[in-house]
Amino acid sequence: MRVVISGGGTAGHVYPGLALAKALQKAKSDLELLYIGTATGLESSLVRQAGLSFKSIEAQGLPRKPSIKAITTFFSVGKGTIESASILRSFKPDIVVGMGAYVSLPVVGAAVLQNIPTVIHEQNAIPGLVNRILGRVASAIAITYPDTKKYFPVDKRIEFTGNPVREEVLVPDKARALKVFSVDESRKVLLIFGGSRGAQKINEAVLDAYDKWRDNDSLQIIHATGKINYELIKTAIDKLKSPKDALLYEAYPYIDDMGEAYAIADLILCRSGATTVAEITARGLPAILVPYPFATDNHQEKNARELEKLGAAKIILDRDLTGVSLFNTVEPLISDSESLMKMANASKQFGRPNAADSLADLVIDVAEGKQR
Repeated sequence: MRVVISGGGTAGHVYPGLALAKALQKAKSDLELLYIGTATGLESSLVRQAGLSFKSIEAQGLPRKPSIKAITTFFSVGKGTIESASILRSFKPDIVVGMGAYVSLPVVGAAVLQNIPTVIHEQNAIPGLVNRILGRVASAIAITYPDTKKYFPVDKRIEFTGNPVREEVLVPDKARALKVFSVDESRKVLLIFGGSRGAQKINEAVLDAYDKWRDNDSLQIIHATGKINYELIKTAIDKLKSPKDALLYEAYPYIDDMGEAYAIADLILCRSGATTVAEITARGLPAILVPYPFATDNHQEKNARELEKLGAAKIILDRDLTGVSLFNTVEPLISDSESLMKMANASKQFGRPNAADSLADLVIDVAEGKQR
């Protein structure tokens, strides 16, 4: 069976595609797989590192309002569709899978024009513009949140699969993780990160809260600042630190193996992007979520509200995030093991650790013309 997967831009769109690729490889011994993305997105490096074949096309994000950029985007999509059509004619896939990013539009669009079966996957509670467009023409649609079904045509085949999570996130080496992060096992670990690019607002709040945490001898903070902000944050924290501090704190520019970081975390502080939510719930971890306020259709807040509803997460809106609000939210949780356990159980209930296999089953069914 020959499969094309397309998605990219950020790690959040690439990692689910890689998880799907691995699940398909396990399910089909005769699998031939090609990943189509952009030359400038993270997918160009991450896909090759995973040992998969990769081709690049022209693609741009879709503008939300009429503008000069809309004209250049129109030509970009046209060029990308022509490039995709050429790649598909050469590769001859049995099915094309779009993972929701803007690069999926020309790839899935070219597949539809060539009558190749297609599946699109929606990561968020509210579908993005690309998937709203492709949802009208795709053979089947996979969703992460049951309520997302209402945004797509009623006559479409829609499957609740969850959002695929990488195997290494699900089964990390905890013993190694304890050494890598020099964890004091007598302390609770607060893991802080802001996605692959970091989150300046979260970083600033951590700086503001440091003075309140410095005397806490039962807390260890592991903070991934993002590569852009690392030197600034580390310098500021070093100025705040004192040899008398009881708190254990360490900043990292980026954590390559998030599975290891999750393995030693008791509580997470992060944004609520789709891949992050999928990973922390697949691991059954309690979280304090700070939705990115400029996400399309405010989908990050919607993602976070789904977890809050179940009791799996607390929410601090970006506009309300300060050192004081952060400390006041973290402190009662991190010192209450029973509350953390209840949140962890709710998170696990929401999580779909088998999402990659579920999506792979759907892709194979559609490719083979099976109906459910």
